[in-house]
Amino acid sequence: MKNTKRLFAGLTALAVVGSLTACSGGDSDAPITEATTTTAKTVEINTETLSAEDESALDDVASSMLTGELENKTIKWFSFYDPFHATGAGNTKALSLELFETKYGGEIEYVETTWANRFNDLSTKILGGEGVDFIAGGDLDGFPRGVPNGQFQSYDAYMDWENPLWAEWKELNDMFLMGSSHYLIVPQSTIGQVVVYNRATIENLGMEDPADLLEAGEWNWDTFRDMLIDYVDVESEQYGLDGWFNEKPLMLTSGVPAVEMKDGKLVHNLMNADLERVMNFMYELNTSGLVLDKNLFNWAEHPEFIGEGKELFYIGGMYVLESSPEIWTETFGAQEDVMFVPLPKDPQSDEHFVPAGMEAYLLCKGAQNPEGVMKFMECILAANADPSTQEIGLQKRRDDYGWSEEMIEMHAKVTEMARSYPVYDLTSGVPADLSSILDSGEYGVRAAFAGLEWATVRDSLVDVADTYINEFNATVEAMG
Repeated sequence: MKNTKRLFAGLTALAVVGSLTACSGGDSDAPITEATTTTAKTVEINTETLSAEDESALDDVASSMLTGELENKTIKWFSFYDPFHATGAGNTKALSLELFETKYGGEIEYVETTWANRFNDLSTKILGGEGVDFIAGGDLDGFPRGVPNGQFQSYDAYMDWENPLWAEWKELNDMFLMGSSHYLIVPQSTIGQVVVYNRATIENLGMEDPADLLEAGEWNWDTFRDMLIDYVDVESEQYGLDGWFNEKPLMLTSGVPAVEMKDGKLVHNLMNADLERVMNFMYELNTSGLVLDKNLFNWAEHPEFIGEGKELFYIGGMYVLESSPEIWTETFGAQEDVMFVPLPKDPQSDEHFVPAGMEAYLLCKGAQNPEGVMKFMECILAANADPSTQEIGLQKRRDDYGWSEEMIEMHAKVTEMARSYPVYDLTSGVPADLSSILDSGEYGVRAAFAGLEWATVRDSLVDVADTYINEFNATVEAMG
């Protein structure tokens, strides 16, 4: 691998780490929301500008980190967006695809669908024997229910866990075991949501900067709530916490998802004491008037209030800051004032749990080339394995996003937190009837922000959850 380091360092000026977001409902004009956004992190390169020396180094990466051969060269990607091929100016494409082509002569065929219809269309493709191979799984809205529904198959028969590329990610993949089989393919974890704020607002009020509180080990539910209490004054247009779907990110700071896979089975944690405490915390935020009342604003979020000094905190995915600075500064304020921190810590916990994201995929039932999919997964791992690839992302954030070094350092810190203690909730991916109940903003796990006490909500949910989950586990067990 003598040229490997040089290749990745040399590509820094050419490469980007792209956050690819897609809209709901298959409507290109539909708003991007936390619930309908898939984020896939891919290293991209401009292949037209690679020198012969770089091409040789790329060969070194492929030969030293990737093994075996591939008879069937084509894999079919079924989605409403294409994160792998050349897009827009610069003719960039994913480095993972470049490695797939270099090592295996592989290619990815893009089979297009819409966001709203992707699972129905997938079933049609499967019934028709069309052999589409893989689909995005990071939103966790098709897993685990898509397995007994006949949409996805295990990849264990095509996986080599002895491969050093997978060593770091075996434990994460094991979190999603169904029975004794793996279905969700996870080549990397990412940041879920963060708290964005404006330092000028914090400073003008004489408050301590959340980044400093984090450094001191004091960024927790208590300090988060106290800052909101000190700030909020609706009559003076000083609003507290904003953002869509804040409930789940806050819930996950307890370290306890409402629903998860445990020892190969689907389980709920509705009776968990830590979950109850975070639900009561959220209930207190709401009933104390610390959460932006969207009813006052035609049921819309207003992150621009952060930049106007009229709002204290906004919870959102990293994509809200991963764009041209002209875009995110227009929303959140002057470039030097915008900052973010992880979600606050449960003060009674030893660990600082944060909501985690992931780059993940599912192998479709009846896939025509599962071996090719798994070889491509290894290409994704190889593209992210070398430490120099991190510099590619850093330079992207400096040059294109306009991030300060402090923001870059915070991103690294939150990434490490998400990887050390990843917490994922499967509420959106359980059987559809159960999901509609549990995920309801009126009487489900998000009901604390609707002003409902958790004990009442929990007691109304637990028997229904037991019934559906027991039926689901029995179905999975019968699959063998």
